[in-house]
Amino acid sequence: MIDEKLVENLKRLGLKDYEARVYAALVLLGPSKASEVARESGVPRPKVYEVLKELHRKGFVDLSEGKPAFFRAVEPEKVIGALRDEYIKSAEEAIISLKSGGKREKEWYPVWYLQGEWNIRGKAEELIEGAQREVMAAFVDRRFSRKLARALRNARGRGVEVTVLLLGGKRPKYLEGMRVEVVDQRRLQRKEDLRDIFINLMFEGPYAVKALLILDSRESLMIYEEKGVLKGILVTIPFIPTFQRAALLYLIDEAGV
Repeated sequence: MIDEKLVENLKRLGLKDYEARVYAALVLLGPSKASEVARESGVPRPKVYEVLKELHRKGFVDLSEGKPAFFRAVEPEKVIGALRDEYIKSAEEAIISLKSGGKREKEWYPVWYLQGEWNIRGKAEELIEGAQREVMAAFVDRRFSRKLARALRNARGRGVEVTVLLLGGKRPKYLEGMRVEVVDQRRLQRKEDLRDIFINLMFEGPYAVKALLILDSRESLMIYEEKGVLKGILVTIPFIPTFQRAALLYLIDEAGV
């Protein structure tokens, strides 16, 4: 029985579905006839020989001509290495083509909505890396402070002022050397000014806020969860990050431990 996860991984590297199944079957079987490969791979027998010949053309299968012909898989290390190199080459060529293509005249888009943990984390690291003067990072969910700790340390190493706010608990060792402020949520007081409204929405609003990054008071990234999906809002309207920064400083003064 062919492992479906293995088939999917081979397909991601560039093999077609039947090619992935036939190659995986040959690795399991060793030198085999086309009929044996068809049984093991589940590929229809009329198609197997055609697929084997194509894999042979690509250099992934050896052929011993005769009646019947026998086939054997080239060592997986060599095949995967070739697929990986071709994948990387194609990816690099795609990047060059995309970047060298025509670009629209640059326009200002003040708000972007992000989704996908890898995308949001990558954007957060990119923003921290691009900060020139100051990074303020508030973490409701400490897991995000750990994930971004390296980027924050690198920023501090470049001379950027880094302030980290955490909700309760102790100061973690992985943030040593930075300004870390721990906020006691129980000390938050409900008032009527905008800062309190913002702070209460951040901690108790309809969205499960995970983190807020403010970069040089000019852009901010709010990371939150909605219906089990991680999302982000990137804002580049200057007065909003400035207001968010003021609210966090107010929070430190009012509810700092």
